[in-house]
Amino acid sequence: MISFDSAAATPVHPAVLEAMLPFFREAGNPASLHSAGARARQALEEAREVVASFLDASPSEIFFTSGGTEAINLGLKGFYEANRKRGNRILSTPVESVAVLRSLDWLRGQGAEICWVPVDREGGVDASAIAAALTPETILVCVQWANSETGTIQPIPQIARICQEAGTTLFCDATASVGWLPTDLRQVSVPLFAFHFRGCGGPVGVGALCKQEGVTLAPQLHGGSQEKGLRAGTENLPGIVGAAKAAELTAGTLAASAARLRTLSQKLWETIHREIPALHWHGPPPGEQRLPHQLAWSAEGAEAEAQVLACDLKGVAIAAGPSCISKSLRGSHVLRAIGIPQRLVMSAVSVTLSKETSDEDLDIFCQIYSRVIERLRSMSPAWQQARDRAPSQPHSGEASR
Repeated sequence: MISFDSAAATPVHPAVLEAMLPFFREAGNPASLHSAGARARQALEEAREVVASFLDASPSEIFFTSGGTEAINLGLKGFYEANRKRGNRILSTPVESVAVLRSLDWLRGQGAEICWVPVDREGGVDASAIAAALTPETILVCVQWANSETGTIQPIPQIARICQEAGTTLFCDATASVGWLPTDLRQVSVPLFAFHFRGCGGPVGVGALCKQEGVTLAPQLHGGSQEKGLRAGTENLPGIVGAAKAAELTAGTLAASAARLRTLSQKLWETIHREIPALHWHGPPPGEQRLPHQLAWSAEGAEAEAQVLACDLKGVAIAAGPSCISKSLRGSHVLRAIGIPQRLVMSAVSVTLSKETSDEDLDIFCQIYSRVIERLRSMSPAWQQARDRAPSQPHSGEASR
């Protein structure tokens, strides 16, 4: 099987698994006072230092969680609960991840006023629109680092400066970007930064929230005093050690890997456009404004689910939207938010390369995918309508209506 669905899962790097194994075999809890507990505690804090170095943050700012979703919930709900007396207004965008949107929905029920800043046809938010929407009651701005469906990288450095000048806290969901894009939190001040390690080849079941000193959060899990009392529950030590190893391995190769993936994405973009008519691309073209490993499009006359299943039968894995909402009958909220018609939303697929993807993998995929689309369209009454309606729209972010 050739996987072009790295957004859903990535294989754990062999060196990561090797680093984790001793902590499955040895009984050690970081909270214990005996020598086994001391060894576990040392491993936990060493992992915290490695992860902090990977982000150019301080070890005291790293709080481990069970994954990106928990980190998002802790950051958003914990901040609002601890700071609601200062104001109740939160700015965000309609293209945020499901974990963010559902957390914001919950906060609305707790009295928060959620205000949406619009995005353009490529899913990008204008930093000046954030600045214009700020009010004295705005206590939090919530904008993702990059979008997993459109590949759009948001102007976080500019937004961070705007929030700093206004005295407003910025929360950033970086679950789609960590491991794929370099991140320097000393250069870009993001007080709350949620992420996981799958883009680094790390294990599932572990994530983290990077919280700057001085930012107050209310715990969302109640129990012990782990993670400085902010996140109760025995730490997933094997997972955390593995996550740190993954971050360490990624740190030295990230820039070169991103450049190589951009080259592969450009090749895939050009080949698919040349071979298949009536594709409607979503998000920016390959380049600095897009995640280096991700492309997305709609193939009119071929439903997304049918594309996924047909490719799977040929040994290739692709995605019909993000894994957390892939079973939704309405399709992607992100594509609807950027104005994509419903018929194209339901034929949208996403391809995410991995660090192991080769030129040969791309060639195999393009051959298989071209045949799949040809076959599906040959059976689709909607395809004749689509051909009559409009020609191919190869340019990024455009779709015929």
